[in-house]
Amino acid sequence: MADVLARAHAERPASWLADAVFLAHARATGVPDAELHAGDLYLACACLHGVPDALAALEREHFARIREFAASVDSSPEFVKELSQRLRAKLLVADGTEPPRIASYSGRGSLGGWIRVAAVRLARDIARSERAHARRDENSDLDPHQIDPELGYLKRAYGRAVSDAVQSALAALASDARTLLKMHYVDGLTIEQVGVAFGKSRATSARMLAAARLALVADIRVRLIATVGVRPDEADSLLAFVRSRLDVSIGEALRHD
Repeated sequence: MADVLARAHAERPASWLADAVFLAHARATGVPDAELHAGDLYLACACLHGVPDALAALEREHFARIREFAASVDSSPEFVKELSQRLRAKLLVADGTEPPRIASYSGRGSLGGWIRVAAVRLARDIARSERAHARRDENSDLDPHQIDPELGYLKRAYGRAVSDAVQSALAALASDARTLLKMHYVDGLTIEQVGVAFGKSRATSARMLAAARLALVADIRVRLIATVGVRPDEADSLLAFVRSRLDVSIGEALRHD
């Protein structure tokens, strides 16, 4: 293990991790010392422990290449941005009781190659999911029989208007707000994971999400009154329905985005 530590320190600052922490991590991989990419494993271990300089190095050396990794699937700026954000969250944030995915990097191959494989797989999953959702009936979840009679009447009378208002209000949101809502409601990322994807604290990402929701609902109300001519009280009743199923309404609209 002394050779592994020496090779790691030749590539990365020794101040990032206590020697014992890295050596325990290296032993746990079960990879023979001679086969370990020590510097890459050291970087991954430091990122797992949240070392700021290590996270900056990961961003600079690997996440900066996401467009290249996504090229075989979709190289559009919007897709690359979404892929970058979701990959950061996937690799660097714990999922329930599961540790961040970067903890599974063993050091047997290069970290760059490992991240490339993870990025391409995730890109294909995103593209596959979007194609599948695009085939769904966009109104399949808005069943009037699942809500009270008054809202059922309003849904039957103004169902298309509600769907159009949600879609138009989402389209009018800033790009970051749309991406944030999509990551949370469609992709199921937690507030913490969204924060990592945007480079924000959990508290800040929670405020961003709340602000995006409020702006969206307010715009939907304005659009219902202006474009459909419903009375303010009817718009508020429709909004009560939208709020009760906001997760589904946003998610469904963004899946068809």
